[in-house]
Amino acid sequence: MAVMDVLEKAQGGHLFRKLGELAGLAPSDARRATEALCPSIAARLHEKAREPQEFQKLLALLEDNDGDLLESGDPGSSDVREDGQSVLISLYETGEAVQAQAHEAAEALRMDRSSIERLQPIAASLVLAVLSDRYRQVEETEAGEGSQTAEETDQNGHGGEGKSTILGIAIAAIGTAIMRAVINRLMPRRRRTRYSYATRGQKRRQKRRREVRLEDLFKNMLR
Repeated sequence: MAVMDVLEKAQGGHLFRKLGELAGLAPSDARRATEALCPSIAARLHEKAREPQEFQKLLALLEDNDGDLLESGDPGSSDVREDGQSVLISLYETGEAVQAQAHEAAEALRMDRSSIERLQPIAASLVLAVLSDRYRQVEETEAGEGSQTAEETDQNGHGGEGKSTILGIAIAAIGTAIMRAVINRLMPRRRRTRYSYATRGQKRRQKRRREVRLEDLFKNMLR
């Protein structure tokens, strides 16, 4: 789904009215301004995230973003503006370049520059909210498919009527215990590595990130 398709339904359908109030524009003009700003910001994020390191940074950013702006978050809050401005600086490199993009959009739309400058960082935060929502959807799909595959494998692994007998389970458990004891005898002892909770969480996030692809996040968003 394209960015604007998502934003049309955001905040119960009242997003553009709220943006218009913040920028001193009619809701229809706020929509036009958002339509000019958001897709270009999404396209720049997509292009920058083609670099593996930048993609990991983007995913970390999306993990910390709760996507609340699509529901009931305040688009005019200082946090939204600051986060959006940080994204813009990372994309355009300097504050002057960010401002130049706002002025270019204002001239193209024939709108007041100050109105576009007020909306620009909010537009960047909205793009992040849309991507964050897509990120969670992709993760849930990955988890669901993995669970289904595991269940099918488990079912196919049982013989006959699809259920293991108690005797079969007991024999398998005894065989596993014997094999483990033999391996422990043969293998040299190693110091057990201890992980903190934070480290384990980091490893889980890295594993999830490998499962999420760039094109999964931006699919149909740039049209």
